[in-house]
Amino acid sequence: MKILATGTAGMLGSALVPALVRAGHDVVATDIDLSDTHPWPGVGPRLRWLDVRDRSAVRNAVRQCEPDLVLHLAAETSLEDSDADPDHAYLTNTIATKYVALEARRAGVPMTYVSTAGVFDGTKTTPYTEFDTPNPLNTYGASKYEGELMVRQFVDEHYIVRAGWMVGGGRRKDHKFVSRIVNQLRDGATTIHAVTDKLGTPTYAPDFARCLLHLVESNVFGLYHMVCGGEGSRYDVAAWVLEVLGRTDVDLVAVDSDHFAAEFPSVRPRSEIMRNQALDLQDMNTMRPWREALREYLIQEFGDLVTAPASRLAHPLSTVETTGGRS
Repeated sequence: MKILATGTAGMLGSALVPALVRAGHDVVATDIDLSDTHPWPGVGPRLRWLDVRDRSAVRNAVRQCEPDLVLHLAAETSLEDSDADPDHAYLTNTIATKYVALEARRAGVPMTYVSTAGVFDGTKTTPYTEFDTPNPLNTYGASKYEGELMVRQFVDEHYIVRAGWMVGGGRRKDHKFVSRIVNQLRDGATTIHAVTDKLGTPTYAPDFARCLLHLVESNVFGLYHMVCGGEGSRYDVAAWVLEVLGRTDVDLVAVDSDHFAAEFPSVRPRSEIMRNQALDLQDMNTMRPWREALREYLIQEFGDLVTAPASRLAHPLSTVETTGGRS
């Protein structure tokens, strides 16, 4: 299958493009950031430039590529930047998605759109499923949800896939919550603060890539949640990072979101916990528990920080799932 993929220079693209290539697909990978034209080591094509906000550029890219599938990852993912400049957010996440969807329709090919748990308002006390109605609280969530509606309106054969708190990318691509913890440890921090009042579901990028690969090969179109198993708070994720790395010398302090209000002023849902109900019901869910996936990520990408004995790290999960942020 020939796949035109947008926005592939980031964390998710760095996992997804190699997975698609290894599966035998011909991937035309694009992004507006060409500072590193080969961001996946050892496998995959060189990045080509594409600004999905440019209607003519999108049309030309689809016509030149003649894809069998359009995979749309490009997005503005910063909540703060989106709230500060709503026009930018809606142009990037909604109007650009319309451009991509229209060209997919003209070409007569399916489209895959990666969305977010941020489309929900966070008031539900149980995990959100594909059958719950979105009600976003901020510009980012609203612009991504409007992007979903564009895909539904213009492309009959589509996959809309909502991810949770993304984890992955290693030292070069990880700029989210786990990397913040790791960077604090590298800088010698002996105290780390993490919030307990925001709940969610971590999503390991390589697991997401494998599951998405199977989904797009299935032709079972529709709306899907694709997150790792379990749930937790930012505090729970930070605690697991410290446990896996064996950092008993670091004091983890529980705080509420007000502690970080100056740095992250945008409103965030209390809960972004999701369940992969559509995948579960169709026996297509290959996502692992988040603690298992995060442990693999930490050992593979940040092994120099591990101080616990290897035998302990190989042992089955030593803590139970706890209820308890957003990467």
